[in-house]
Amino acid sequence: MSSLKRILVTGATGKQGGAVIKALLALPPSPPFELVALTRNVNSPSAQALGRKPNVTLLQGDFADVPAIFRQAGAPFYGVFSVQTPMNHHKEEAEGKALAEEAAKNGVEHFIYTSADRGGPKRSDEDATPIPHFISKFNIEERLKTVAAETNGRMRWTIIRPVAFMENLTPDFFGKVMGTAWRFNGRKMQIVSVESIGILAAEAFKNPDQYTGKSISLATDALSFSEANAIFKKKFGHDMPNTYDFIGKIVLFLTWKQLGIMFKWIREEGFGANPEEYRRRFPSMLNFAEWLEQSSKFRK
Repeated sequence: MSSLKRILVTGATGKQGGAVIKALLALPPSPPFELVALTRNVNSPSAQALGRKPNVTLLQGDFADVPAIFRQAGAPFYGVFSVQTPMNHHKEEAEGKALAEEAAKNGVEHFIYTSADRGGPKRSDEDATPIPHFISKFNIEERLKTVAAETNGRMRWTIIRPVAFMENLTPDFFGKVMGTAWRFNGRKMQIVSVESIGILAAEAFKNPDQYTGKSISLATDALSFSEANAIFKKKFGHDMPNTYDFIGKIVLFLTWKQLGIMFKWIREEGFGANPEEYRRRFPSMLNFAEWLEQSSKFRK
């Protein structure tokens, strides 16, 4: 068995978990951890691709039975990277709390939870906002802090609070809705790539003393729709995805609990990260122009 400290990465075949694994594997001079990728199906093509990477093993399980994840692990975990799907905020909250609780019970030393910025570091600590999938994240954060405190400092925690994802801008209908909502916003919107979350999480696992007990609002750019559109048009020769106003309004109305109320909050109150703070420390974190060029699904 490997002598390296083990990290459980949830959402391993998704965007955020995948970004964390990528960043951890890139740590010099060689990956300092054994990564355990949690997946519902170890035989899926995406899981099999992960399993072929050095220092990565697969673990089949899901949040429906969190205790079973730890029972099947075979050895204790040093760290956990926690991310849940926000489509059902009640389910998200129950799963996020259960993972934090089991981690505390099973000797995890460093728990990193990816949440959402709610108006900057101080305000995010106090304001759950009216957005259902932000409220669930606020409640998970509070439970994490409580169960970690009950371990008398044995389990440390770090919370990463990203703003709006660049990856939401896609060359399909969903991307058009996102672009239209951005245009409706009428102000600069803070954005970040999931790759930046991976970079920050890997850094926190590598240097835990610098990140213990910290809640970090993370953005790497802030642009109005017109500013973003100018960058996009310069690269690709056409406007950023968006659609007719009435279509955008209908979609936001029909998805009010997931999207409509969130974009209303962004328009009226908005995120509160500092886009330059972590870009200065980590030049590999991408701004919007760099993301379009290097990581987006758009092509010239």
